[in-house]
Amino acid sequence: MKAIQVTGPRRLQLTEVAVPVPSDGEVLVKLEALSVCGTDMMAYRHPQPEEDYPLGHGSPCHECAGTIVESRSPDWPVGRRVIYLPALNLNGGAEFVVAQPETLVSLPDDGDMGELLMCQPWGTVLYALERVGPVAGKNVAVLGQGCIGLLFTMTLKMLGARKIIAIDPNEHRLQMSRKLGANLAVNTSRVAPEKVVREVFDNQGADIVVEASGDSGALDQCVSMARMYGTLVLFGIPEEKEITFDYLSAISKQLTMVGTVSATCEAPAKPIQEAVDRATKGEVDLTWLVTHRMGFDEAPAGYELYAGRGDGLIKLVLAI
Repeated sequence: MKAIQVTGPRRLQLTEVAVPVPSDGEVLVKLEALSVCGTDMMAYRHPQPEEDYPLGHGSPCHECAGTIVESRSPDWPVGRRVIYLPALNLNGGAEFVVAQPETLVSLPDDGDMGELLMCQPWGTVLYALERVGPVAGKNVAVLGQGCIGLLFTMTLKMLGARKIIAIDPNEHRLQMSRKLGANLAVNTSRVAPEKVVREVFDNQGADIVVEASGDSGALDQCVSMARMYGTLVLFGIPEEKEITFDYLSAISKQLTMVGTVSATCEAPAKPIQEAVDRATKGEVDLTWLVTHRMGFDEAPAGYELYAGRGDGLIKLVLAI
């Protein structure tokens, strides 16, 4: 079977490896749709120690969906369509994967596999906001309007946030922010967002600040934009290991900081299954997320396109 493999910074190739064999209690999934995520860029774009190359087969990829073709688990029969969650291993970039039941999310029998896969990132946002608690009537700033930031903007609007400020340097993304319910879209290439956020929210700052950019300097911006006793939602994961964080200001404001990595929670499949169930019922439209599609053979070009953050890209789906 074919699998992706990173051989150096921004160098990815397809390799041939053996099809894995499931053990008792496991299933073999024939993947049909993969999606590139900002988290994948930590391994693809950001340099790793030279001795770590090449990286493992199938990495980095953790958004993947397909159909069970062999099962040794009675609860997950052959033919069921699923999202596979490789957790922090990020090894889903292959034609076949072996999966354990706790890493599977059941999908409906019909529907575009790539669009259904968008429930994976939305589920992580649902998990994050569950950790935050009620947001109705709250003033919110969302730093970063890539896939995750846009999903936060959309979901916060659905949940009744009073006013949402979307922040990003990309005008195309900000246009989408406005469509999804942002009351104000701030282009950081033109204006300092901290000043705008404080002024719009009565010189006090936001009740909730979501960090969804993954920028190494974003935490300090978030602290500056938060009001006294506000909440920081820490979602973005910087590629750089060195980050800045004004710890004293965060303490002085007595901020609550909420970590939101659903992959490490007690039941990582639960929020993703909730997202699938809600999307299947028609509660939300996630089709707008998929802006680009390529074949699996085009994975090297696809990853490089995503790394460049251009061409109006929000989510790229690779079809196998």
